[in-house]
Amino acid sequence: MNNSESTCNLENAENNEDAHQNLSNSQSTQRLSISTLSINFSQSASTRLKQINKNTKNWRITMLPALLCFYSLVKEIKVGEPYLFKYQTEYLNLTADQITGVIYPYTPYAYMTALVPIFLFTDLFLYKPTMFVEIIGQIVFRSTLVFGGSVISQIIGQISYGIASASEIAFFSYIYARLEKEQFRSLTSWTRAGTMAGRTTGYLFAQFLVLSHLSDLRTLNIIALTMPCFVLIICFILPRVHWKVMVTRMLEAKSNKIHNINSSEKKDIPLNYRQYLHFRTRRLHSEFIKIYSVGHIRKWSVWWAMTTCMSLQVALFSQTLWGEVQQGENGQSPFNGFAEATYTATATLAILALNAFPLDWDKWGEIALVLISSIDALMLIIYANTESIWTMYLCYIGYRSLYQVMITIAQWNIAKKMLCESYGLVFGVNSFIALCLQSLLTVVITDERGLGLKVRQQYLIYGFMHFVIALIFLLSVIFTVVGYFYRNCVTKRTSLVGQLMGERY
Repeated sequence: MNNSESTCNLENAENNEDAHQNLSNSQSTQRLSISTLSINFSQSASTRLKQINKNTKNWRITMLPALLCFYSLVKEIKVGEPYLFKYQTEYLNLTADQITGVIYPYTPYAYMTALVPIFLFTDLFLYKPTMFVEIIGQIVFRSTLVFGGSVISQIIGQISYGIASASEIAFFSYIYARLEKEQFRSLTSWTRAGTMAGRTTGYLFAQFLVLSHLSDLRTLNIIALTMPCFVLIICFILPRVHWKVMVTRMLEAKSNKIHNINSSEKKDIPLNYRQYLHFRTRRLHSEFIKIYSVGHIRKWSVWWAMTTCMSLQVALFSQTLWGEVQQGENGQSPFNGFAEATYTATATLAILALNAFPLDWDKWGEIALVLISSIDALMLIIYANTESIWTMYLCYIGYRSLYQVMITIAQWNIAKKMLCESYGLVFGVNSFIALCLQSLLTVVITDERGLGLKVRQQYLIYGFMHFVIALIFLLSVIFTVVGYFYRNCVTKRTSLVGQLMGERY
């Protein structure tokens, strides 16, 4: 009996041990399977990325940059833009008060409203959809000029133009998502130069047609309508940004080798585009904090926002101020097209020259911003007080050229310091802050429901505000210099005390 019970107990114990062993083996196998799946995904993602890089190396180095430069050039050929105010007053029979007080203020409002969803979703939707929004907005805007003539139609056009302007951040975000960091500086300069060259081409062509009397202003706007339709075709040709490549780049930014990623991060690696959307959405807040925790990015972002808002206002109302002077010149043909073309050509050459002569912007950036902001202020004050159209042209060319050069520098300086692949987010937030400031200026200074100041008075205010920007960065330079000498004094004092203590003992 006892032998039977002992045998039975022994069998039960062996069975339990076997069951426990099987369970342990099963759990180990499951853990190994999960780990293997994560590693396999990491390995396959890395392998895919290497294969993509290998197969598209020549495309990225030669063909894609060339196509991007061509795209940036063509999309900025806006033939009717130098004579927009003249076209709206003479052909559409709108008054200057209607244009400046009712129609134009909708542009910054639409720009600011559209920018919020754009900077939130551009990175999630991988850039090309937002690029399509920009082109379609331009088509609608040009269509209202050609086929519409009422105040309502022009308001719709300005809203579409604002949405298109807000969507411009997608193009440069697309560039940084498709290319490598070592290409950022050169491609930013070349594509920015491409946009300026495109505007130069459009403005010179418009000026030639007007001076030669080969076409009227309505024909210019019809030509301007055909250009975004052509750009839409080019946009379809541009290769898409794949979410798998973006994930791999984001993970490799945290680790030199993708296999060093910890187990918790491996579990979060998305396996499809839907999971990628959740992955990016969850990281949105942390990436925002990470981006703006970098002092270098904060510095250039502050300048970006404060200067862009006033540059937009100057560009928006420049033709209104020119029109005041040109109305008293006995019908003389305005050279608005030459002024715009000279500004863009000057900016193109300056951007390319700056790319050829590199400067340590980490060291000299703030001093440059003080000098440039002071020069901008002086030019706007002269602009607001002169009665000569030629002096206005010179001030406009100088002011707008300096802005384009400095925004190019700010853009690639921010991009090279980025710790994550959220270019649409940072460019969008900077532009959104600029638009908030512009909308505030519009409500208080421009809008007839606010102070409703004349254009000359507005330009004076913008000039003094540039002095404020120069003062802000001057204080920053002084603080940096004082801090540097203070740290040196503390270091020398500590070293001296250490030597005295050593001699004493």
